[in-house]
Amino acid sequence: MGVGHAAVALGAAKFAPRLNVAWLFFAAFLADFLLGIFILAGLEHASFPADMTTRHYALFTFPWSHGLVPLLLWGTLFGALAAFASRAARKAAFWLAAALVVSHFFLDGLVHVAGLPILGENSPKLGLGLWRNMPLELALESLMTLAAIALYWKMAGPASPRLSRYGIALCMLLLAAMTWSALFITAPPPPQALAYNCLIVPVFFAGLAWLLDRKRVLAARAASP
Repeated sequence: MGVGHAAVALGAAKFAPRLNVAWLFFAAFLADFLLGIFILAGLEHASFPADMTTRHYALFTFPWSHGLVPLLLWGTLFGALAAFASRAARKAAFWLAAALVVSHFFLDGLVHVAGLPILGENSPKLGLGLWRNMPLELALESLMTLAAIALYWKMAGPASPRLSRYGIALCMLLLAAMTWSALFITAPPPPQALAYNCLIVPVFFAGLAWLLDRKRVLAARAASP
């Protein structure tokens, strides 16, 4: 799943309105960021079927970045980091960031074919295989994106800075376009290219979200010290 992770993060922002959504974006994509690190380190692996151009999905061995039990640990650590860095609502920052890290397992479990392990590659796996019907899966993510934008606008309010409201919406639409681009892949990318993509995308969009949401957060903190 691609933009769907960001959609859940953005929709959850209402539970911590004084926290920059950048923290939530990165929490939602932390598993993919770790996957990039572990692929480059040789600890996890990605492979592509020969008919990638018609199936549009990869197969993974990723017990450390996407396993449920490891994600509980990663979520606890990242939640603590978000709470430490947050100047307001630290308890909410911890629980929300931690929950979003763990949510990656269940959201990816909807779409992955081979499945996500509970603990270790030989453990039971969750994988409902929605990727087998890619147009349906992408339509679902698109609906999630529109719902998340609506929830963010409602949370931010009409008096919030336009840069925040419209900028975050454009950020989400860009992520959605990148997710839809999977339909147009003509050749499987090298695993290293996939790894670098996993590293760059979360950092880029979290950084962009930080800049776009900053003024809204400052206004929210000033209104509710």
